Amino acid sequence: MTKLSLPTLVVLIAATSAGAQAPPVADSIATRASALFGHLSGRWSCAGGFARGGPLEADLTFTSVADGRALTFVHADRPPNIYWQSASWSLDDAGRIVSLSVAGSSKIRTGTASLFIATAWNESSLTLVADTVKTPPFAPNQFTYSLTGGNDLKMVWEVTRNGSRAVGDSLLCRRVH
Repeated sequence: MTKLSLPTLVVLIAATSAGAQAPPVADSIATRASALFGHLSGRWSCAGGFARGGPLEADLTFTSVADGRALTFVHADRPPNIYWQSASWSLDDAGRIVSLSVAGSSKIRTGTASLFIATAWNESSLTLVADTVKTPPFAPNQFTYSLTGGNDLKMVWEVTRNGSRAVGDSLLCRRVH
């Protein structure tokens, strides 16, 4: 039996379900998603920090796949921080960008699967809001990615606790390739 990577599996599931269930998303929406994926594609070097203080550095890599209809994403914190995430992003039939990811830390051998959905987005910004895969996320949270110019990207992670949303960490990134 052939083993498929998470990004390949997500692209295959999205392509199969799109053809089997509902009419395709309007071409203009698909074109906008491809434009966003194209703008994000590449390697990014990031520096920022945690809301409670402390520096944070990470490398982000976005790779356009399936002729621009999907995107693979890898986030790797630099030591001493330990977070990593591997995800596939694709447009669903409702015109939402959907991200299926596995994330964890370098201290733990396993990762946690997460589903994020962007219901409102454009060619330069999207907010991926945590949804449920099997169980709800540990807390409502979201990632916002905003392109500011051709070579700058801002990532903000926010988490909601006790009914209030707050920044958990943020990164300012510069395209390196």
